[in-house]
Amino acid sequence: MPAYKKQHFLPTSYLKYFSEDQKACNPQSFIWRCDGNEVRRVPVRSQCFGDYFYSKENPQEIEQIFNRREVIYCQFVEKIRAKQEPDRKSFGDLFLCMADISLRNGIHKNLTGKEGVEAYNIRLIVFFSAMLLEKPNELFPIETIKRHLHSYWRMEIISAPAEFHFATSDNPSLFTTCRRSVPGRRSPLQLIILPLDPAHIAVAFDRRFMWVQQRQATVADVQTINYNQIVNAENCVYKSRAFSDGESEIVRNTFSQKTKPVSQVTADGWHTYMQYLPPQHYFSFMQMKPPAM
Repeated sequence: MPAYKKQHFLPTSYLKYFSEDQKACNPQSFIWRCDGNEVRRVPVRSQCFGDYFYSKENPQEIEQIFNRREVIYCQFVEKIRAKQEPDRKSFGDLFLCMADISLRNGIHKNLTGKEGVEAYNIRLIVFFSAMLLEKPNELFPIETIKRHLHSYWRMEIISAPAEFHFATSDNPSLFTTCRRSVPGRRSPLQLIILPLDPAHIAVAFDRRFMWVQQRQATVADVQTINYNQIVNAENCVYKSRAFSDGESEIVRNTFSQKTKPVSQVTADGWHTYMQYLPPQHYFSFMQMKPPAM
């Protein structure tokens, strides 16, 4: 195979932390996969890629850019798994990684007629201008983005209760709003949730709307997050241990009933969606009336 032909839209550096053997998390490790039809034990490196998915013209350059970000992500997750407290800069880096894991994803269809990296760059612009800063069609310097994140966004790491595990999927970064959509109006991005490994999720939140008041998830929280992973997935869900018959049945039923959301990039921009979190499914660690800023 030519060098850099196999380009992962979900990095192995992310998926490896859900390996069956939690003491040996690497791209050669095995993970459990359920696509609604069957459950299989598969190598991490065999998942979520396409031939020249981002670029055939400059594949090495693109892979090197992504690799630098993946190194930063792995350093953060290793620190969490070692029970170390990250510093503020590390949380800022993680926020960008959480966004990037979504923006890189294969669920976004490229209708630009150009290489995948061109569509990815459009998603980057729309994310920072329209979704984060809520000012479409404007370009902002990195310092403006940093100030916005510093002023309004916070991050917490939430742990699963003993004996319960977080699942992940082929589209794991959950862009979430607690406001129902209104025709012609974009719902605000209020919450981003990303499973880091079976025991931890990262929760980034806009403190103008909510606050995270504890670092421990309940069983109901785990069930809601795992269900949202199924809803957000394009083709499959992953776990570090075998799916039970009941779990695989939930995946099968949810996949058969859900309408696949449309996310596509055209010459006019990025047309996408966010998950809506209704009040009856608010997480126990959420406080919707945040402390005064």
